[in-house]
Amino acid sequence: MHRMRDDEALVTVTTFETELEASLARGALEAIGIPALVPGETRGSFKGLYGGIGLGRSELKVFESDRERALVELQRMQMRIVEPDDESN
Repeated sequence: MHRMRDDEALVTVTTFETELEASLARGALEAIGIPALVPGETRGSFKGLYGGIGLGRSELKVFESDRERALVELQRMQMRIVEPDDESN
């Protein structure tokens, strides 16, 4: 269970080409203790794979204090990423 961080902003770490890729990265980060979020994610469903919902860019967000560690881990995992359009999110 992740501790609540009501006073900390979520920031976009990177963008993936598909929701599936973003979901895999979210799971990998969470497995090493970095809470992550994919806004609009269809968790627990195959809609993203077969219904067309998973197509298009998907953001991966983390708490601001986890940003640098998340970037290092994503690079270490050699995830295929796309730079976010606006890094201020």
